[in-house]
Amino acid sequence: MTTVRRRRAAWTLLLLAGSALTLALAPPLDAQQTHVLLVVGLSGEATYKDRFQGWATSVREAAVTRLGVPEANVIWLAEDPAAAPGKIKDRASVATVRAAVSEIARRASETDRIVVVLIGHGTYSNGQALFNLVGPDLTPTDLDLMLDELAPRRVAVINTASASGDFVAPLSGPGRTVMTATRSGREINETWFARYFAEALAKDDADTDKDGRISLLEAFQYARQETARYFTENQLLPTEHAVLEDDGDGEGTMEPGPTTKDGLLAGTFFLGGSAAEVAAQAAAAGDPVLQKLLQERAALEEKIAALRSRKAEIVPAAYESELETLLVDLALKSREIREHGGDK
Repeated sequence: MTTVRRRRAAWTLLLLAGSALTLALAPPLDAQQTHVLLVVGLSGEATYKDRFQGWATSVREAAVTRLGVPEANVIWLAEDPAAAPGKIKDRASVATVRAAVSEIARRASETDRIVVVLIGHGTYSNGQALFNLVGPDLTPTDLDLMLDELAPRRVAVINTASASGDFVAPLSGPGRTVMTATRSGREINETWFARYFAEALAKDDADTDKDGRISLLEAFQYARQETARYFTENQLLPTEHAVLEDDGDGEGTMEPGPTTKDGLLAGTFFLGGSAAEVAAQAAAAGDPVLQKLLQERAALEEKIAALRSRKAEIVPAAYESELETLLVDLALKSREIREHGGDK
């Protein structure tokens, strides 16, 4: 055997070994489901009630119909449950939020992901940021203690209210992504971040890497940019500055990326799958082998996304080598799916 052939054979074995290891480590079929807790707070007046209701509806519909989050995995709490009968589970209060978190903790596996979205008004009083609910308002400490019940699962909190910036430090921790509409509790004007966050989930525009999915990092960047555009086009002084924190240091940044460390978790945190993945999963219903193959491919795609988000931190040669291995594994897995009747 020539030297070239020996090298090719060795490379093939390495690829197969890497692929086998990936499959061995891939999560089980029912792993990594997404659970969404959507909390809409007090509106105060009809204009805000309609606005908050509309944004919450957009988030829910995008999650369920576009991103493939199971409807049973979405809990919606709001000021007025009658506003969407059969969809809003209960009135939003500290007690019902706590009960909803406990319910998710009981149902979710350790590999599942939880997204908590708060839409409404926030206030800042006596050095304390609050999210306004029926009855007592929700404090960062309240929410932090509730979320402890979800550990060790990955959790994302998107607080789109005014004064939400002071929720960042208390909620920061391992496995948590925290996104707020404001950079401090002192930005107390009405916010528009929720509008554009919902829009990011419902449209393709936020998919900057064109992989067919929207990561929380992409949703944040889209919402932040569009919020800034709103103030510019309306010739208004910006009164909200969204931040993201996910490296556990308690300090959010307005521009997450490799140089800031924030953004790594958010870049690999997807609310659901792409439209194509959702369709493929539906087509695979009743075929456990095909479902398992699709799950394994999704795990590979997530590893590629995680690697790409760390590109600036890795020696170029090592990065290219690891990426090549993962891309080959992905191609082989896609071929296996096609041979089994998927991706028609």
